[in-house]
Amino acid sequence: MKRRRRKSPIRKILWFFLLLLVVSGFRTWYIQEKEGRRLVEQREITQAQIDLLDEEIQRLQHTLDNITDDEYIEAMARKNLKMVKEDEWVLIDIQEEND
Repeated sequence: MKRRRRKSPIRKILWFFLLLLVVSGFRTWYIQEKEGRRLVEQREITQAQIDLLDEEIQRLQHTLDNITDDEYIEAMARKNLKMVKEDEWVLIDIQEEND
């Protein structure tokens, strides 16, 4: 009959550490993968915000470029201050105000 070799405690400890190393590596990979996906999503959200702010900057730059233009000043006075010229009449649609 063959004699069974007893596994030494050192061998068991080595297997335990190997298993621990594999599990630890897998856990680290999983955490990094999850964090990577979160960062990609955050980057997309931030890029969308940047695009919106760029559009706002362009709109405000256009307004700033035209702010001293007489036509722009007249349009803003008519729109915001409800101003009219001396020879103009203001017609108010009553049905539109009630809605």
